[in-house]
Amino acid sequence: MINLLIKLLKESVEKCYVNDKSLIERSMEQACVARIYYYMQFLVETKAEYARFREYNLDCEYNKNGEHIKDSQRCINGTKPDLIIHKRGNNQSNLLVVEFKPRKGHYKKYAKTDKYLDIIKLEDFTTDYIYNYKLGAFVQLYKQKPKYTFFSNGQEVSESELSNE
Repeated sequence: MINLLIKLLKESVEKCYVNDKSLIERSMEQACVARIYYYMQFLVETKAEYARFREYNLDCEYNKNGEHIKDSQRCINGTKPDLIIHKRGNNQSNLLVVEFKPRKGHYKKYAKTDKYLDIIKLEDFTTDYIYNYKLGAFVQLYKQKPKYTFFSNGQEVSESELSNE
């Protein structure tokens, strides 16, 4: 399933590079995320290889954990991931959590470490603390091509390590 999630994410991002390059070139993070969401939803609904994800919800800027705010171990005042694949209402079926940054994105550091807040969120969301997402991804939308950093079990992992799971 992890490899299929990576393929779905990369295919959706690639469609954004092909069809919406001007958004990437102008570092418009929210507009890029909206387009990637659109492509991902379309692929899930139309391609048989992604049919298993049709029973899940795809959400942007989702800031709820049931009826409460979505927080994490180190983001106690609430947070909202850019894009997630999950089943709403519980934390039993959280698959993918993604944070995006454009090439000129504003990187906010987490107060207690030198790590960036988006990385902290991905580490926290992929632990078994509350959410236990199967895969986290940090996607940097550079002008020519994206750069992917993946997270599993609260740690950064290489794509080849994920392929072995």
